[in-house]
Amino acid sequence: MDERARELLRHVTALERRDESLAAEIARVVRLEARVGAVRARSSELEGFFAALPSLAATAEKAERASAAAVEEASAVIAEAERRVTEVERSRRKREDELDQARRELNRAREERIDAEAAQQRHAERRAELVDAERTSRAEAKRLVDDARAVSQEIAGVRRAPDSGRTAPGVESASLQDWGGEVRASLFVARGGLETEREHIVDEANALGSAVLGEPLGASSVAVVRRRIAERLGVCPAGTDPGLHLWARD
Repeated sequence: MDERARELLRHVTALERRDESLAAEIARVVRLEARVGAVRARSSELEGFFAALPSLAATAEKAERASAAAVEEASAVIAEAERRVTEVERSRRKREDELDQARRELNRAREERIDAEAAQQRHAERRAELVDAERTSRAEAKRLVDDARAVSQEIAGVRRAPDSGRTAPGVESASLQDWGGEVRASLFVARGGLETEREHIVDEANALGSAVLGEPLGASSVAVVRRRIAERLGVCPAGTDPGLHLWARD
């Protein structure tokens, strides 16, 4: 192979390496976009929960107090019903239908207290759940801030990202919405610039391949162009990949 052909293949190989590097950069930006989106979405959910928490806690507390009052009321009704049953049982003119009625009322009062106690237990558990949810959510919010800071550090190394997207988030999860919006916009710009840069490399490789092969290649990948040029120049048999080792000694 003459020096001109060797230089031609070196050039298209360099284009392929650059294309692979850009593809990796773009994939990195896409991953960062996904991480920022996840942080932003989850922080929005948490902030919504924190905003609703006072109302939820007040409702649960009110319901628990109401059920506790219902338990006390049911206990008072039971006491009165028990007194009535005892009174009828001790009456010298005891009537069975009257005694049955008193016992039914006693049973009904006991069932109502059971229901009231169950409701009180449910509301107490709900309040406890809210306390636990707040504690775990606060901890998660702190982790989100830490995740956002880690993402921010990675973005510092992203080419073409505007400086507006390189700022670190605040210390509160509420700041992640504005931060996430700025970062996503910055990454969008960076990805667009990198994709345009990659398109130029693909266009250059296709133009070079068309000149060497004497036929239009359309939108072939840089790797395909390099392989076809290598085959035309006799570096490798058709259908095989010469790789880059052929130039390691040059």
